Amino acid sequence: METQQTEVNVLAGIPAYNEARYIGSIVLQARQYVDEVIVVDDGSMDNTARVAELAGATVIRHPANRGKGAAIQSILTEARNRNPDTLVLLDADSQHDPNEIPSLIKPISEGFDLVIGSREAQKDKTPRYRRIGQKVISRSSRLASKTNIFDSESGFRALSPKAINELDLKATGFAIESEMITRAADKNLRITEVPISNIYTKDGSTLNPIRHGIDVLSQIIVMISQRRPLFFFGLAGGILLVVGLIIGIRVLNIAATTGEHAIGHTILTTLFIIAGMSSIFTGIILNALNRRK
Repeated sequence: METQQTEVNVLAGIPAYNEARYIGSIVLQARQYVDEVIVVDDGSMDNTARVAELAGATVIRHPANRGKGAAIQSILTEARNRNPDTLVLLDADSQHDPNEIPSLIKPISEGFDLVIGSREAQKDKTPRYRRIGQKVISRSSRLASKTNIFDSESGFRALSPKAINELDLKATGFAIESEMITRAADKNLRITEVPISNIYTKDGSTLNPIRHGIDVLSQIIVMISQRRPLFFFGLAGGILLVVGLIIGIRVLNIAATTGEHAIGHTILTTLFIIAGMSSIFTGIILNALNRRK
């Protein structure tokens, strides 16, 4: 019990799901640079929890798989109980190098609240299809958070005590990383990136990359619609209006050249224009409501 009362300066948190193959090595390496390692076993069906304990980690168990976001929320709860100077988050699939923890946490001592480990400089080491998906997600995340973070999906990051206490995260899945940046921007926390190694392991993830990307992107789009309704609904409305006008021009051309009235195209023109105007007005109203909050 005495060790639980020891002050924790640097705490590492690792969400893990069926990572018995790598978790022991990750924990042992991380322990060189931190005072305590917490592993949240998110309903693993292998012996992830046991291996993590043998490696010296404090293990928190979820009885069923709830998602990476839920695991990170559990880590943040444990961090608030321990009140560390720095919390380091890293993945359990061996795609982060624990030896880079010192460079990751350095900006925290310089006044930053959220430090993202960026793989941008070594992006060529990632398969092309994954780079395309990461670029789409990162750009969408920048729209949602209004930041210039280039690697929003990196799970290797460091948080200050202020970030630990003020970030109230809701996402349970992999969109947690983008949400963390968005919430930090909302709180006016200082965010920066530091370069890290890009370690790609073919067997490091059990997720279907296409399904994973679509799931994360859909959640980010929801965040954009909530945070920037004028941009989101205005853009959608503008596209609908342009389509309606294009169809309308075609209707006029048909009438001018043949004398016939294209009823079907006329109906489509009307529908697109009405939908476009409705979307734009929705964005204006929601934007006004957001400003009152």
